[in-house]
Amino acid sequence: MDFSQEELFEVVDRLIAGMLERAGVTAPPVNALKLAESHLGIPIEVVDPVEEDESGRRRPRARQSTSGIVLSPDMSDEQQQRAAAEGIARLLLPDILRKLDVPVGSESKQFASQLRGLAVPRLLIPTRLLRSALRECKYDVLALKAVFTTASAEMVALRLLDLDDPCVIAVVDDGVVAVKKSNRFPVSKKLEPAEQECVDRIMELDLPQRVRIAGWTVNGWPVPDRPFRRILLRAVLDDV
Repeated sequence: MDFSQEELFEVVDRLIAGMLERAGVTAPPVNALKLAESHLGIPIEVVDPVEEDESGRRRPRARQSTSGIVLSPDMSDEQQQRAAAEGIARLLLPDILRKLDVPVGSESKQFASQLRGLAVPRLLIPTRLLRSALRECKYDVLALKAVFTTASAEMVALRLLDLDDPCVIAVVDDGVVAVKKSNRFPVSKKLEPAEQECVDRIMELDLPQRVRIAGWTVNGWPVPDRPFRRILLRAVLDDV
């Protein structure tokens, strides 16, 4: 496909910015449920939560066919907002393809999924509003989460990879690295000494920490309201 990653990001950002402007959304947070139902006319269906059998396995649930957004009462507010953003991303997909000069219907399932995956966090944390929020919040993930309340802390942290400043973002669950990504260079799931020290301090104190060791500066944050101990890390090389 004849476009760069930067051009792809620009197309998605521009389409989302235009949609939000038409909907009158000028400041965070972005209420994707309200946007979907009131502005875009996407139907929202609420279904019963998934049931489990005696062994704890989920029973199949009959679901009505819908081209809209499916919610259930057991979903958290963040999960409902993400589901709404996914519904909006599906609606935007043909416009994104046309802007990229890709014939609608010719895209692979993998590429369509990639485009939706780009659109969802950009809907809840639009690039222009994120850059504006950085002026006050800097790269403090929990402070940014308090601004973009409809997005999860994990989504906020990973959105920092879309900015110009090189960094490494890690998600650590009960001391085990679940996700580790960089926007500048390849990384492995092995934590640097500064990252590990930051995790250890947060596990002990359950408070945000900042650690500087061996050329790395790492900020870390505990994520509240999870069924396990989740920690988010942002690491930067001091000489970059």
